Amino acid sequence: MRGSQENHARSLLARFDDGALVAPEELPEALIIVFDSDLRFTLVAGHALARQADPSIFQEGHAISEAFPAELWERIEPLFRSALEGETRSRRIRTVDGRHSLTIDIGPLGLGAPEKPATIAGGVAVVLDVSKAEPAEQPEPSPLSSREHFEQVFERAPIGTGLLDQEGRWVLVNKALCEITGYTSQELIGKRFQEITHPEDAGNDAIRREQLLKGEISAFQSEKRYVNAAGETMSAIISTSLVRDQQDNPLHFILQIQDISERKQLEEHLRHLADHDPLTGLRNRRLFEHDLKLQIGRCHRYGEEAALIVIDLDSFKQVNDLHGHKVGDDALKIVAKTLTRRLRTTDLLARLSGDEFAVLLPHVDREGAEIVTQDIMRVIESSSVDTGETVVHLSGSAGFALIEKHTLSDEDAFVQADRAMYAAKRARTGALRPR
Repeated sequence: MRGSQENHARSLLARFDDGALVAPEELPEALIIVFDSDLRFTLVAGHALARQADPSIFQEGHAISEAFPAELWERIEPLFRSALEGETRSRRIRTVDGRHSLTIDIGPLGLGAPEKPATIAGGVAVVLDVSKAEPAEQPEPSPLSSREHFEQVFERAPIGTGLLDQEGRWVLVNKALCEITGYTSQELIGKRFQEITHPEDAGNDAIRREQLLKGEISAFQSEKRYVNAAGETMSAIISTSLVRDQQDNPLHFILQIQDISERKQLEEHLRHLADHDPLTGLRNRRLFEHDLKLQIGRCHRYGEEAALIVIDLDSFKQVNDLHGHKVGDDALKIVAKTLTRRLRTTDLLARLSGDEFAVLLPHVDREGAEIVTQDIMRVIESSSVDTGETVVHLSGSAGFALIEKHTLSDEDAFVQADRAMYAAKRARTGALRPR
């Protein structure tokens, strides 16, 4: 942080606590209250454990005094009042029933320059249940340590959290956010959030953000990709809310960032497993049929031409019977690699089942389909498997069907391609193997 930016961030840190920005399930022992100068709720987040009354009271516009038992409110009201005088206070108390030990940190929320606010608009209170973490009997923290306590809560929050000004620049970030993005706090402060957002996702929350500014929604979530300090593209869930002043004018955006890159990678891996053949890595029948239906739709709508090629290896059962399934699997993988090298990157290759393969050729006419079909049979014939004792030479039969605006369906295209493939097999081997 530098100059006024550093002072701004430290001032904000005295008034905002990360616990206020963390979802209740992420920081269950925290209760965060943003209040106005009339001591009414403007924003509440946290767990009901620290709420000693009906949770429905903890809503915007309700008086804070209604939310706590009279005996408890009598002890903490001076803290709230002192925030309206520009002071930051901290106190440890026990609940009326004596079951919980709470720490309450309260700071002012001002308008104008952060270093010298012209008006105190309200304040922020952070209530933490520390019953499990610390003994019940412990001296109250000194008022001099209040800011340090705010900083500790902010820095230890498990979710990357930060504040943006109305121009979208970071004015406050915590340690978790720096770890997620790979940037230091000095690098982030003053930088626009859009500068680390993937360009394709920069405006994917524009409508929700406008609704937030208009007060139509109180918060929203969006999924964005961002570019970390190492230049890698990551994925995150962004929770966005807004702090307003007493006149309901927007002050700062509050962002919570959860890195979901590992989850997205797992989802992609599971999706790949569902759509691809585990042996060869090619598309499986389910995905290929989906792609074929899409191509037929484009042919009907835009008049495109394409071709479907069906491929069947010759005498493959004998390869398995004579040499074992390991050699058979190696043969299938070799054929998959051979065909991949022969085809264009825009062509779609799949293993349908057993020794059956299929190819979808977009933007090709009959002459082009015939050439590719003949080349496929030729390159398969050039393939072989070395078993260690002998070399198994492979061969295959292939036939194609044109796909155009008159093609009825994917089933119709498969029937026509199958007939052409078996005709080629009869011509090559004189034996028709039932499908």
